[in-house]
Amino acid sequence: MYAQWPVDAFEIRGEISSYDGRGFCARCGSRLLDTSDHADALIEIRLGSLDEAPFELKPESEIWVTRRESWILPVEGAAQHDENCR
Repeated sequence: MYAQWPVDAFEIRGEISSYDGRGFCARCGSRLLDTSDHADALIEIRLGSLDEAPFELKPESEIWVTRRESWILPVEGAAQHDENCR
């Protein structure tokens, strides 16, 4: 699960390795973020990588629902996109 943040409201602490617009932990290689927004206005952050996750967030959309497992229900109230909605 990830969230999109305005680039100017985001701060990185620590070393990040990058490849093809994606940011990874320099120590373990875990994927942390995506910086491939075409307008360079948003950054996608993997919520599980945050020290303090903002639990008040509510999903606004789901992408790649064509790949959803049959046992996972759609998120109520979230827009549904068959593929990436960029």
